[in-house]
Amino acid sequence: MISLALPKGSLERRALELFATAGLPVRRRSDRSYRGTVDHSGVSHVAFYKPREIPLVVGDGTFDLGLTGADWVEETGAEVEVVESFDYSRNTERPWRLVLAVPSGHPARSAADLDDGVRVATEYPNIGRRFFREAGRRAEVVVSYGATEAKIPELADAMMDVVETGHSLRQNDLRVIETVRTCGAQLVANPAAYADPARRGVIRNLALLLRAAWVGPAHVLLTVRAPADRLAEVVPAMPDRSWRAGADLADGTMVVLQGVLPRREVPQTIDALLSAGAVNVTESGIGIFATGEAG
Repeated sequence: MISLALPKGSLERRALELFATAGLPVRRRSDRSYRGTVDHSGVSHVAFYKPREIPLVVGDGTFDLGLTGADWVEETGAEVEVVESFDYSRNTERPWRLVLAVPSGHPARSAADLDDGVRVATEYPNIGRRFFREAGRRAEVVVSYGATEAKIPELADAMMDVVETGHSLRQNDLRVIETVRTCGAQLVANPAAYADPARRGVIRNLALLLRAAWVGPAHVLLTVRAPADRLAEVVPAMPDRSWRAGADLADGTMVVLQGVLPRREVPQTIDALLSAGAVNVTESGIGIFATGEAG
């Protein structure tokens, strides 16, 4: 059996929704409880931690598996195995961004325009220092423990923080000059647990169920009919996850292709396919299913 750490706070609601959709509802005494159970015979117990703590408690073996943000995996430097990634954020079906922002009236248009010694407030000091080192700029990183926008101008000249819609930045008269990282949720495992065949089997089974639950509502299946002599133009416009379904039974000169893509990318993908020579494109929903190897 494995132990599971889930995020408390900003990622909590989406994590619980994902597990429930996968048929793995998390049960606890109240919304404020930090302990729970999952209806899966392979999970011994569940505990809730801040997303920044989860890579550490998984990396040190306190927990076998955890769900957290890719930003905290990188920031902590914890030694974990990334089992699965989910590109959703707290309120959208898109990954969130870790950005560098300055006051709206600041002349900088990129990190290269900032003066050496610029004070940057952030909850991600390790990522921040690495970013400025790679950018060839010397920065004073001011560690922030929340409300990072409030640190400007008294404590910092710029800030590095996560955004989804950018609404909070605009409300505080700030604007983005660089996207440092794009981040989604990640299912991470302790390396020793993942190397153990029995626990690896449980982890992979959970990962497949969660992947299927996420793909279903957030993705669509496109079925594309295209002339065989236009495949060279049509195939590059197909989603990354695509395959050739076969020849059209009614017309031997036509080929049927299928692919899975995020629902948000459907309009531009269909336009690209039709422009490339596809005759028609059919969109359909995806049921919740899981395929793959366990163990």
